[in-house]
Amino acid sequence: MISIVICSRKEDVSAELKQNIAETVGCEYELIIIGNPENRYSIFSAYNEGVSRSKGEILCFMHEDVMFRSKDWGELMIRHFMEDDHIGIIGFAGSHFLPDTPMYWYSSPFISQKNLNNDHGIVEEHFHEGWFGSQSIVEVVAVDGFCFFTRRDLFSKVRFDDKTYSGFHLYDMDICMQAMAAGYKVCVCRDVLAEHSWSERMQFTKKGGDLFNHNLQIFAQVWQHLLPIWRGLDLPSEVFERVNGLYRAAAQERYAGFLHYTYKRLRKLFK
Repeated sequence: MISIVICSRKEDVSAELKQNIAETVGCEYELIIIGNPENRYSIFSAYNEGVSRSKGEILCFMHEDVMFRSKDWGELMIRHFMEDDHIGIIGFAGSHFLPDTPMYWYSSPFISQKNLNNDHGIVEEHFHEGWFGSQSIVEVVAVDGFCFFTRRDLFSKVRFDDKTYSGFHLYDMDICMQAMAAGYKVCVCRDVLAEHSWSERMQFTKKGGDLFNHNLQIFAQVWQHLLPIWRGLDLPSEVFERVNGLYRAAAQERYAGFLHYTYKRLRKLFK
């Protein structure tokens, strides 16, 4: 059984989402809604509450603005975990590399991703499949939190760190680092298609942006002993060390424009 955990801005999720899950999951499941209209929970504490309520051997953590466009995705996810006991987390988008300076996963030049993005009704393919080769699943170091899956026994060794972080950001990257430190693999798959409603035009409030950046700084400090880190790419270590040097230089200059330019140029180079 899959336990699907959703932290909602309301007391419940939409009927449309419930119907979508019921019609596409293809296996036994339970739906655990952590209603959060009054912001009593951070995403970290909400997901810990979801873990404590769950009964499934596989857990799915997803946003309430996600719709599945594949049939029987639950069975496919169960199969992935059964085929490799070392896999702890599977998502739909993620990075193969994180530097030793504060950076969100999407600013990496080495990403694997296959999902749809719905920007105010305009649906686009966010497909970055060059690192998969002939495989349907590839190892990464971080996945995006809009939707990801874990095996239950992972939580005997990790938990969403609501003591160190607050708010609603970096829970995804931090839980991935915890999983790898515990000996599990983090992966991205491309045989399940999900649609996420998100727009680059969405702006943080000043408070939200400050908290996001604060959590990025905390993440880099907490995991400095393991960073930089890379997985799933057959490239010389010198490549990652050089790329890490570029991100370090950008961070020292505190020049966000240079950081943006760096990952855009590198992504084209390694496409």
